[in-house]
This record gives sequence, structure tokens and C-alpha cells, in this order.
Amino acid sequence: MKKTFETKVLAEIGILIGAAVVIDLLAGLYSPFRYGGSISPAMLFIFVIAFRHGTKAGILAGVAFGLISSLVGWPLGITYVVHPIQYALDYLVAFGVLGLAGLFKKGTTKALPFILGITVGSFLRYLAHGFSGIIFFASYAIELGHEVWLYSFVLYNLPYMAASYGMCVVLGLILQRRNIFTINLKQEEE
Repeated sequence: MKKTFETKVLAEIGILIGAAVVIDLLAGLYSPFRYGGSISPAMLFIFVIAFRHGTKAGILAGVAFGLISSLVGWPLGITYVVHPIQYALDYLVAFGVLGLAGLFKKGTTKALPFILGITVGSFLRYLAHGFSGIIFFASYAIELGHEVWLYSFVLYNLPYMAASYGMCVVLGLILQRRNIFTINLKQEEE
């Protein structure tokens, strides 16, 4: 019985990661942000995994999502890598921390834990991108005549992260009210 449960969970996680990759890829193709980042609700899928199956599953799903989306985006020019540590910060760490939303156990059914989980995950992702920008993309800020911290945290990363965060909260609350996040959960817990 446990093997069936694990297979169902892995299948669900695979489907949600796949959906997140497709949505993020489409958003990336039309993104005005030249060096990465897009306004997309793709994070919502990782948050759902974290709320439904816990922090460990959420972090692993986030890392897998970051890895797969970067590989899919590479030939399309959406993935932008200048250094292995920058790659880790912008793709593996930034999306892995989304799984920390799973710390808020009632996120599938209650609005406050849901919003708190999305806020924590999104903010940590924002920090990862911001520090990556300061360390690896400072020359772009200097070229444009901006202070590096201001450019990385406010002018570049804040607009798409705030919009993506807002989309995840609004769409997520709509889906949560319709009990979408709890489908088959009771049956799986037994």
C-alpha cells in the first residue's frame, strides 16, 4: 500500500513540475527582463507540492523545477549563466527555497498559512536572485549608472518577483477556496 502512495505522490509531483516548467517557459519567452526573470505564476505549483507533501518534497521539487527549466530554457536563450555559483543561486537555491512554504502545514486549507508560506518562499527566492545580481551582475548596474544594490534588489528583481508573488497569492486563494489543493489528500494520508 505504501508503494502505491509513493508512486501517486511522485506522479503528482512530476505533473506539477511539468506544468510549472511549461508556464515558466512561456512566460520567459515574452519576458521584458533581458537577463532572466519573468512574471509567472509557476511558483504556485511548487508551493502546492510543499503544502500537500511537506518541506522536503517542496524543496526537492523546487530544485528539480529550477534544473529542468534552466535546461529547457538554455537553447531558447532564456537561461542566463555566467558562473556555476550564479547558476546555483538563480536556479537551484532560488527555486529550492520555495519548498519552505511546506513549514506552514495548513496552507492547503487556511488562507493565513497559505499566504505566509507563499510570502516566505517568494521572499527567499527574491533574496537569492538579488544577491546573485549583486555578486555577478554588478557591471550592468554600473553601466546604467545605478548603485548595485538598488539595481539588483529594486530595479531588476523586485518588479517581476512582486508581480509573480501577487499572481500566486490571488490565483492560489481562488483555487484554495474551491478546495483544489485538498483533492485526494484525505485518501493519501490513510
